[in-house]
Amino acid sequence: MRILVVGSGGREHVTVWKFLQSPQVEKLYIAPGNDGIGHLAESEPRLERVPVRENEELLALAEEKAVDLTFVGPERSLSEGIVDLFTAHSQAIVGPTADASRLESSKAYAKDVMVDLGIPVAPYRHFTDPEEAKAYIAQCGYPVVVKADGLAAGKGSIVCTSEEDAFQAVETCMVERKFGASGDRVVVEKRLYGQELSFFCFTDGKTIKPMAWARDYKPVFDNDEGLNTGGMGGYSPNDEVDPTLVSRIMDEIGLPLVHGFAERYGITYRGILYIGLMLADEPDGLQPYVLEINVRMGDPEAQVIYPRLLTDFVDISVAMVNEELEGLAYEWTNDYYLCVCATSGRTKGKKGWYRGYPRRYAVKKPIKGLESMSADTLVFHSGTCWDDERGQFLTDGGRVLSVVVGDPSLEKAGQRVYQELEKISFEGMHYRKDIG
Repeated sequence: MRILVVGSGGREHVTVWKFLQSPQVEKLYIAPGNDGIGHLAESEPRLERVPVRENEELLALAEEKAVDLTFVGPERSLSEGIVDLFTAHSQAIVGPTADASRLESSKAYAKDVMVDLGIPVAPYRHFTDPEEAKAYIAQCGYPVVVKADGLAAGKGSIVCTSEEDAFQAVETCMVERKFGASGDRVVVEKRLYGQELSFFCFTDGKTIKPMAWARDYKPVFDNDEGLNTGGMGGYSPNDEVDPTLVSRIMDEIGLPLVHGFAERYGITYRGILYIGLMLADEPDGLQPYVLEINVRMGDPEAQVIYPRLLTDFVDISVAMVNEELEGLAYEWTNDYYLCVCATSGRTKGKKGWYRGYPRRYAVKKPIKGLESMSADTLVFHSGTCWDDERGQFLTDGGRVLSVVVGDPSLEKAGQRVYQELEKISFEGMHYRKDIG
């Protein structure tokens, strides 16, 4: 098969790596990819990087190269209608339509849909007027989370500990417009306390099959302190999730969402569904609430879930497109995979200090030590670029690298990944030291 993967981050790097494990892949194109994936292409003849980004250009590429299947990584391409475009031209593609992608591109829409379908969410309201949002915060009487309605690269959710924090969050989204047009509307919801979980499943619009469980770490600093990020690391499997809980989440959330979306809204959802959950400890027991819906694979969850998948990823992808998931069995290794993201942290520039990801950060810092990583350590690039003159990678983003180690023991996987991280360095390198 000839496959096209769309995207340019760490999630797409591990997706390419996973597809290349399949003997069915004759040729794999990555568009636009990143320099880390490009480096892989130098030693892998089946892989070709193509510097194409726009949906129309991607369609032309798929038609020119006689691509059999396209797999979309990032949410923005999906929300802009790449699946609708490809489908209209009889191109097989994995992912939800633009209408279905509104579950991520508008948090307000997703909340309203879930309430309509009887899916548990925290009490919330959404606003287009900052003063109305503040008035609601002042009268609701409990800590809240303020969320930019639109896409914000995983950083548009602001957890507030006080009324003042919440007022500032509204200002940040709606007045200072830190997230651009995504902050034209905000969702203000009750802050929940408990264990945060990431639930992923494959769906062809009818059948829904859960993936392996993972735990993601969003805050930038140890002990879940600091601002939310796109993800600082994670691990899989999450042993705190038992089969009973999986069945309950499927019955109360997964199935009602996919089937209700089709029956009540006339929208078929195909592809990967990512449900961000809070498992709250309530008087009558644990209650799962939906915090957010994402319409694609998570990052860095992909870096710990895909390595555990033993079934051919091509077979799963084809089954999602052709509504054949029901008859497909897939397997997972029992080994733990643990990922830590190395990010661009605090550095001093000519005009003062860069505070570091997820705030402003410096780029083009030389990365040392990649050649010394152990052979069984997985390194996926997110924000790097290759410097021909120096013959080395430089930093080129907030999340720079994902370092992943697998082991039968979660504790040993953690020990090994931090030993590997000590081998690499760049100015301002920052990572959490408590993953796992």
